[in-house]
Amino acid sequence: MKTANASRRGRQNLVSSGQTLLTVLVFVLITSLILAGIGTLVVSDYKASGLGVDYDKSLYAAEAGINYELNKISLNTSNVDQKQAGSTPGTQYTTAAGTFTVYVTQRNLDGTESNPWAVGKDLWVYSTGQSGAVKRTVRVAATGYGTSSTGSYGAFGMTEGIINGTPTNVYGDVGTNGWLNFNGNPNVTGSIIFNGSGSNWQSSPHKSYTTLYNSTAVAWPTVESLAVSTFGATGLAYVASHNDNLMASPAINSPLVLINSGTQTFVGKAGGANYYVTSLTCNGNSTIYFDNRNGPITIWAGPSGSSSTFSFSGGLSAVKMSSDPTKPVRIYIALSNDVQWNGNVEMDAGIYNVNASGNGRVLVNGSPNIYGSIISNKFTFNGNPQVNFTAGYFSINAITYYGAVTPWSEIGGFY
Repeated sequence: MKTANASRRGRQNLVSSGQTLLTVLVFVLITSLILAGIGTLVVSDYKASGLGVDYDKSLYAAEAGINYELNKISLNTSNVDQKQAGSTPGTQYTTAAGTFTVYVTQRNLDGTESNPWAVGKDLWVYSTGQSGAVKRTVRVAATGYGTSSTGSYGAFGMTEGIINGTPTNVYGDVGTNGWLNFNGNPNVTGSIIFNGSGSNWQSSPHKSYTTLYNSTAVAWPTVESLAVSTFGATGLAYVASHNDNLMASPAINSPLVLINSGTQTFVGKAGGANYYVTSLTCNGNSTIYFDNRNGPITIWAGPSGSSSTFSFSGGLSAVKMSSDPTKPVRIYIALSNDVQWNGNVEMDAGIYNVNASGNGRVLVNGSPNIYGSIISNKFTFNGNPQVNFTAGYFSINAITYYGAVTPWSEIGGFY
């Protein structure tokens, strides 16, 4: 009996030990599964946390790109990051605020956008921020802030201005971003205005003038950029093939205009007539006449930087700008050669000759009586011209900075 009981107790102990071992194994398995789940959760949470950080940081970098570009063009518009062709349209920068790619386009009044952006116009600023593998793009509408230029410039030279004749009368201001040299004793009823660092007299004048010094240069746009803002991205190339040359009398069948005798008449129309020439030469006693009774007249001379000739012998408007400011005659010259203005007749027009190269000047000979304004890379007055500043020809905004006009909006989510 003792043997049977002992055997029975042994089997019971063995069963109990097996059950305990099974319980332990089950516990270890469950614990392992729990720990594995916790590990997976921790890793997943870590990855999600990292992605969330990149998601936020890429947005911060995109916002930094907007501020970077606005500050950049506020300091110097020539450093603008225009939209580029290809899969990466902007310029990439890495700063303390992060890595971003930024560019601008022109924001047009009709809601469209175009490229390139013309200085002084409204714009869109695009910025793509990147952190890790995450990129986010934002866009903001921006504009320039400032006041209208206060200079009533009868004559302005971007880099220089020379007056040799006496008496030369300028009824208005004379200005430059560079230097002026008065070899005679011209009469200037307005102010002599020097703009930007280092702008001053090349040599002291022989008489006293009211002189002003501005710390910032005047940023007159080039003729090409004005053409872009008027006709679209192709600028002067557009007006070269879409113009009113056939309205002239006699009709202009070739943009290379040569007048050996008589009068070439440019005719205006409602809304403005636009003419295009690659060269204009007046010989002998030939003259130019502006018949602007029906509307404004604008003459464009291009292409930009061309060394063609622009030489004319005065001109006369049918309606003076001073009597009807809605019908101005404006002449925009993008050529790099001198613009020669000969003769002694009255001229009712504004001359604008500013190009990217900075070459070329308006050279006034004789003693014409000019009602308008001369804005040029350089100007030289010989003889005894009289310049009567007339408002309404050329003006710019003295933009002091560019800033956003709308909150930023995200484009296309993140990727």
